[in-house]
Amino acid sequence: MRLIESIAPFYILLLLLEVIYTRLRKQDYYFYEDSLADLSLGVLSRIFDGMILLGLVFVYNELYKISWGITFLSKIFLSTSSPFHWILLFILLDFLFYWAHRYSHEIKVLWASHVVHHSSEEFNLSVALRQSFVRNIGIGLFYLPLSLLGFPVESYLIIDALNRTYQFWVHTRTIKKLNKWFEFIFVTPSHHRVHHAMNPEYIDRNYGGVFIIWDRIFGTFCEEKQEPRYGLVSQLNTYDPVKAELHVFRDLFGDLWKTKYKWQGIRSFFSYPSVRPDDLQSILDRGVRDPKIWLNHNKWDIDRKSRLPQYRRKVGTSIDRVYLLISFLIPTAFTLYFLKRMHLYSLGETISVFFLLVFSFVSLGRLLEGERNWFRFEIPKYISWLVLLGYFFL
Repeated sequence: MRLIESIAPFYILLLLLEVIYTRLRKQDYYFYEDSLADLSLGVLSRIFDGMILLGLVFVYNELYKISWGITFLSKIFLSTSSPFHWILLFILLDFLFYWAHRYSHEIKVLWASHVVHHSSEEFNLSVALRQSFVRNIGIGLFYLPLSLLGFPVESYLIIDALNRTYQFWVHTRTIKKLNKWFEFIFVTPSHHRVHHAMNPEYIDRNYGGVFIIWDRIFGTFCEEKQEPRYGLVSQLNTYDPVKAELHVFRDLFGDLWKTKYKWQGIRSFFSYPSVRPDDLQSILDRGVRDPKIWLNHNKWDIDRKSRLPQYRRKVGTSIDRVYLLISFLIPTAFTLYFLKRMHLYSLGETISVFFLLVFSFVSLGRLLEGERNWFRFEIPKYISWLVLLGYFFL
């Protein structure tokens, strides 16, 4: 976690350079409200990541302890001082990422946590930071076999951070296709633009993190042939980060509540994202479990939606947009401060700060939607911050 935070300034620098570059070239690749939503989701994910990662590291270490036989062999043949240790771990982790990423698109409950990363209709470096607050659960569970193979948790965390860092730069439209040999082996911006597209021919393609070879081997590769339309089959049409985080979870539990076929409702949690109980599904798609059949049935409608105007809604005047930036920067600064000192606080203090940080981004979501709930959100938020500042610093 500390490694990701150390790299974060590098991410922000590249993002700012891309903003300046695209503005100079008059390329309309960024939209202010959308980018604030992206960055807010990135901060929210870091708030939750700390606690989730602690649990994953504990489980990883426990599994590492019971793999004493393999661990003994790894100390002889795969010592951390050996370059082969790091090369093999880098390849294995990316292989596991491919499957974790693929299943995050093919299993609805995993898609519910991953969908936030795809819900922007823009595609730029800020979208790379648009992550789910429970991302580490879905992805981290797929990495646990590395512990049984004898790779210590420190090695895993370093390689995971490097894997994520590589994935950051491929979220751009400013880089076109690269050399053929590089495009054949590695994931490039061209490949990842396809992955983020909602055009029918691009859906469920190019899952690789660093190596595109996995997609070529397992039949999920698709080359970029036309400019993609980014986002979801049913676009979110909101900049509210909390709605972006929770809308598929809401749909899942809503279907389970409304359907009279409860077993189908439970099964849909572990089915392809388009699968719903029969009494809530369209007549054409009732009983359809094969994503290719569903896509064939809905291809015309998806293609029609890909031609609709992009959702871009400016929230208020320039002064309003400055206030949005302030409303983002204050909880972000407190988040960074809190995460570095979380171990110094009591459980009650941690929960209080945690609640207020989340509440601040809920409030920002209302502002990004153009709402001005001063008495419900803004005034209580600032009073709470003042109370908390007084408690910790006075």
